[in-house]
Amino acid sequence: MRKRIWITCAVVLVACLALMLLKTAKPQKTATLPAQSEKPTNQLSQPEPPKAVENRQTPNTSQLPPLPPSATPFAEALAKTNPLAAMRLAMWQAPIEFYGKVVNENSNPVAGANITFKWTEIPAPDGNRTATTESDAEGLFSLHGQRGPSLEVLIGKDGYYASHGGHWGYNYALGPDIVSPDPQNPVVFNLRKKWQGVKLLTSENGVRSDVWVRIAKDNTLVRVDFFQKQASATGQLEISQNKPPFQEATNWSFRMSIPDGGLVENQDEFQFEAPESGYQPTVEYDFTKDETNWTTQVSKQFYIAFGQPRKYGWLRFESNLAQETVFVTYAINPTGSRNLEPAQ
Repeated sequence: MRKRIWITCAVVLVACLALMLLKTAKPQKTATLPAQSEKPTNQLSQPEPPKAVENRQTPNTSQLPPLPPSATPFAEALAKTNPLAAMRLAMWQAPIEFYGKVVNENSNPVAGANITFKWTEIPAPDGNRTATTESDAEGLFSLHGQRGPSLEVLIGKDGYYASHGGHWGYNYALGPDIVSPDPQNPVVFNLRKKWQGVKLLTSENGVRSDVWVRIAKDNTLVRVDFFQKQASATGQLEISQNKPPFQEATNWSFRMSIPDGGLVENQDEFQFEAPESGYQPTVEYDFTKDETNWTTQVSKQFYIAFGQPRKYGWLRFESNLAQETVFVTYAINPTGSRNLEPAQ
């Protein structure tokens, strides 16, 4: 943490590390470490002991928690002369154990996915570490016996889309989100099989990927034309908003309509197939300061349908209470198919 109140952090660390006792795991593919990583990663190159600073108050060692059982030999030795520095070192050398599983869009295991681990062991001189492996026939993979405050996991496979761009980060040192590895309950990663992509009409226009539209804050109606990629009286999408002055606002709202079609809000990461039905001609959102839904920045995404013959697409809408401008990003299949997977 930026303020680095180390004593408090140490208490949190010890409590969290106590949760990291692992059950016996069934065999999984384990990451292959490069040659330099085959050496014990917890052996340090005898750095100079911390120098005393004049006029600095010596911490009360009786108030510091003991080092975790997994502390390195150097941290244990350092604790005899500088317990606070030893606790800091232990946080930077937290034990890393990780268990994962790769599945497809139907929750079936994916074998042969490429896995890359990245982490940093500080203050080791060659602290940057990497390891690679592949998911096994059950989609399982793991990493064992390493140290560091955090871990990056990169996952991908030819012929698949990776959720979150194939990049995840995990914390092992501080805070409520510390990883508690469990071989019986591995972290699940989703890949989606690539199918036949199509050429889509999108909101991209020059260097911009979205259409930005200035709309008055007094519920004035503005139309957006998907094909012209701008505000137009012939537009298929209608937008209005009510936004009081930012400093005194206790309520604001926006409204969108597609009169000859509709919208379906969704949370899908891969918006590749529009639903056949369920579209509502109008969606409206009202944000009240005293309610749990209060926000000053909103982003919503939808499947959309419009026109005759019917056309399908997806749309993302972004708005800020302080601005008149709203941002609309979309992709439409002009053929009338509900397939929205883009051609590669």
